[in-house]
Amino acid sequence: MHKIKHLLLVSILFFSCSLSANENISISDVWISEAPPNVSVLAAYAKIQNTSDELQTLILIRCPLFSKIELHLSKVIDGVAKMEKQNSLTIPAQDTIELSPGAFHLMLFDPKAPLKSGDTTTITFTFADGTSNTVEANVKKRNVSDHEHDHHDH
Repeated sequence: MHKIKHLLLVSILFFSCSLSANENISISDVWISEAPPNVSVLAAYAKIQNTSDELQTLILIRCPLFSKIELHLSKVIDGVAKMEKQNSLTIPAQDTIELSPGAFHLMLFDPKAPLKSGDTTTITFTFADGTSNTVEANVKKRNVSDHEHDHHDH
C-alpha cells in the first residue's frame, strides 16, 4: 500500500510539473553581466515575449546561485539616475518587454560562487497565474557602450 501511495504522489507531481510552464511566454537572450569576484550584486537581462491575448504578470525570479533576485527599473529623477525595486512586471498581450541596461533589469544578490564569462546557470521566472518558465542564462562581459549601472542608489 505504501508503494502505491508513493507512485501516486510521484505521478501527481510529474503531471503538475508538466503543466506548470507558461506556454504564452517566451523568454530569450537571458544573460548575466560578468563582474569581479568580490562583487555581491550582479545584473541580468532578458527579452520576455507574451504571445497570448491576455496580459501576463511576472511576480518572482529565482536562481540557485543567488540568495535573491529583484526586478528593478532605472529612472532619472531630478537629473540623478536611480533604481527602483519593482514588485512585479506586467507584459501586455502580444508584446515584448526587454530587460536591458538603463531600463527594467534583474538584480542578483550574493552569488554563491564567482561567475565568469562563459558560465551558465538557470533562472526561473514565475507568473501570477502560478506558472513558471526556467531558462538558461549565460554569463558574458558587458558591452562598454551599455548604460552605466550604479548599484548604490536603490
